[in-house]
Amino acid sequence: MFPMPTLPRDRHLRRRQAMTLVELLVVIAIIGLLLGLLLPAIQRVREAMNRMRCGSNLRQIGIALHHFHNDYGRFPPGYLYAFSPQGNALGHGWAAHLLPYIEQDALHRQINWQAPIWDNSNTAARMQHLRIYLCPTDGRSANQYVEMGSEQYAMACYVASFGPGDMDDNPEDDRGVFFRNSQTRMADILDGTSNTLFVGERINGPFLSPHSHGVHVYYETTWIGAVREITDPEDDHAHMVLFQTGHLPNAPDSDDRDVVAAHRQGA
Repeated sequence: MFPMPTLPRDRHLRRRQAMTLVELLVVIAIIGLLLGLLLPAIQRVREAMNRMRCGSNLRQIGIALHHFHNDYGRFPPGYLYAFSPQGNALGHGWAAHLLPYIEQDALHRQINWQAPIWDNSNTAARMQHLRIYLCPTDGRSANQYVEMGSEQYAMACYVASFGPGDMDDNPEDDRGVFFRNSQTRMADILDGTSNTLFVGERINGPFLSPHSHGVHVYYETTWIGAVREITDPEDDHAHMVLFQTGHLPNAPDSDDRDVVAAHRQGA
């Protein structure tokens, strides 16, 4: 017997099971279009969540400031200063003083408060990144360091208000809440705490527009304290933990003493 021949209709059906090149390209184009429409929406949702987390960080910092004030009758210093020929013999900043109030008691005990933050005894502490001091939109600061010679300091994203003065000219100008060796009490804030700036955001990295402030072309923000300049012991680098109100937030001509955030809506 001879095998039955395959009908042309069957061959036609088998051929239609495969996708032509044109059909494949159309499907890829549709998928690409859908992704192009979805990705901006996903990014907006992600940024909205990041901004909420950033706001939560600031609220927790505000609560910590209140608890510190309740315990000590004052707010923490902007940063501590003591003279030495090698530069600031202390440097510990407001954020370091708040560690027990943000569930970082162990790290607080790890800091050598009698030695400068640049001392070897403080190396391990100053290199730790803390999530509460990091804005999730800032993709740089979570795993990078501000470097001073061979020293490294974990980056952070929040700075305390120095006020309207120039921290380079007068680091003890007391028109803001935080300054060098400050001991500001709530009663000292005559405008009321709800009308006063306490803490703002600042990214790390190149200035928003190419220019320089002195020798600086980068925003430099840490949490442990103000790092002295190795080549100029008189320079405290107060800007690493404080901001002044010289420019509006995210101003194009902002420098390392200002408030600058990674959020599109501003700081």
